[in-house]
Amino acid sequence: MAIKKILQYPEDEKLLRQKSLAVQKVDKRIRKLVRDLKDTLEDSFGAGLAAPQIGVHERVALVKFGQEAEGGMREPITLINPQILSAGPDEKGFDGCLSIPGVVTWDTLRPSPLVFSALDERGETFQMEVSGIDARVVHHEIDHLDGILFLDRVKDFNKVYRSVETDEGEKLISLASLKAKIEKEIFKTTPMENFLTKT
Repeated sequence: MAIKKILQYPEDEKLLRQKSLAVQKVDKRIRKLVRDLKDTLEDSFGAGLAAPQIGVHERVALVKFGQEAEGGMREPITLINPQILSAGPDEKGFDGCLSIPGVVTWDTLRPSPLVFSALDERGETFQMEVSGIDARVVHHEIDHLDGILFLDRVKDFNKVYRSVETDEGEKLISLASLKAKIEKEIFKTTPMENFLTKT
């Protein structure tokens, strides 16, 4: 079992922004990468994980389908060199990321349905059509392979939320509100002159 460290935004942003290279051959090394991704995803609460999130810039990702299904999420499917073949209209919906823990939105635009092709871990090509949250997961993981984070798809940060522990328990607070609250606390407790450059 090889559970890898998941890179975090913003401290690992440079690595998360790097585009991944196509896999030339599905061999023992790539199958080991897939096992590492599976072990790491199994140890985390997530519906997908891409190789660049563990610092490997090759076009390999895992997705778990069935979040909306009665039985819950299924076993992860391996996507090697995934390609979107056709995409339906953009729909607003949920996004979260293991590399940006505690931050969520219901406001990113992603296409549904989605038809994609990929290689599996045996190196065989397959094609699938997915819709709803399953299409969002595939699109999100392909974004990772291209160095794109879900925050890049957000237009209004009033609609992005962070989980915050409060006196009443855990609450979701918009990033914009949280930023304003932090700034208010800073300026309330720190003399304004400390923030001014003295000449």
